[in-house]
Amino acid sequence: MDLRTALVTLRLRHPFGLSRGTVSELPSLLVRIDPGDPDGAAADGPDRRGLGEASPVRYLGQSAVAAAPLAVAIAAELSPEILADPRAIAAAGPRMRELAPDHSAARCAVDTALWDAAARACGRPLAELLADPDVLDRAGLDRHVLSATSGATVTSYTIALDELPAMAARAAAAAHLPVLKIKLGKGREFDRAALRAVAAAAPRARLRVDANGGWTPDDVRALLPLLVDLGVEQLEQPLPAGRPDLLAALARDCPLPIYADEDVQGPDDVAALRGRVAGINVKLMKCGGISPALATIAAARDSGLRVLVGCMIETRVGLAAGAALARLADEADLDAHMLTRADPMPPGSQERLAPDLPRLCGPGLGVPPGALPADGDPGPGRVA
Repeated sequence: MDLRTALVTLRLRHPFGLSRGTVSELPSLLVRIDPGDPDGAAADGPDRRGLGEASPVRYLGQSAVAAAPLAVAIAAELSPEILADPRAIAAAGPRMRELAPDHSAARCAVDTALWDAAARACGRPLAELLADPDVLDRAGLDRHVLSATSGATVTSYTIALDELPAMAARAAAAAHLPVLKIKLGKGREFDRAALRAVAAAAPRARLRVDANGGWTPDDVRALLPLLVDLGVEQLEQPLPAGRPDLLAALARDCPLPIYADEDVQGPDDVAALRGRVAGINVKLMKCGGISPALATIAAARDSGLRVLVGCMIETRVGLAAGAALARLADEADLDAHMLTRADPMPPGSQERLAPDLPRLCGPGLGVPPGALPADGDPGPGRVA
């Protein structure tokens, strides 16, 4: 199958800070897979092209530039017949890992494009396809495990680490939203002040905290009274990844639900978290696409863990793919369309802050395959 790529730069509306650092723009790789005529769809049938995205997981050492040749190499080994069989798409995962063992985002781009193309070929939205028990059965997944929730209905909105006045101002602008996620991990005193500032600026919002592994167990214990007093409802990845035993020890004494993010990259990591945390953050880019994300969700359900579907800084392509999984999750953090400016993929970035999930209408992901920019061209971008 032919695969075309376009490297784009996503500019952020505000500096995006977390415990590992701050960025103002991030690269991402868009791909379009063409199972038939590389110049477009057949004139007498549905558009069978599919879109995918590789927004690199930077803490794993990935880059958007490196994703391009890996995605091309993966697509070169695929047959167009794979689109007729969800099990074949899922079964391609091991070979994708062989070709791109250290680049889950590259695998994600191709896997997502395959699912998008498969949904377009039968004229169905991807979210509908993934909610079809027969499709899940054909992909080798337990329909009952995946249908154990009513689904996420809103997204949280991120207040990134920044100077205190900036964080308070952004919280005030988002005070009408139901859920705010606060990035912390800059230091105990700063984090205390940031918590108070955000809570005061958005008194009616439910608060969640994400330290991105930037705290120690002592930090958590020192901050816990304030977290509880402010009604924080969820604590995400408070400790550095790689020590699930420490995370478990912390969770035993913590009255707040703890969710793992950096500690779970895919389905194989779930077993180590069973009984140790309340839930996990499933992101397509770190899992390697929709197929392994479905397997990760299934493993979480089997382990009694709640599921939060999240995102990196992505275009509408990656966000639409994440939103297609929202029916299978308990909560969603899919807000990149409100954090970027001039997203090149329609309907573009969204200046208005709203809790609605970034679902799009139409078959597949709902993003027109012809909207892929020329390689290296970030496209004109639009703001909704």
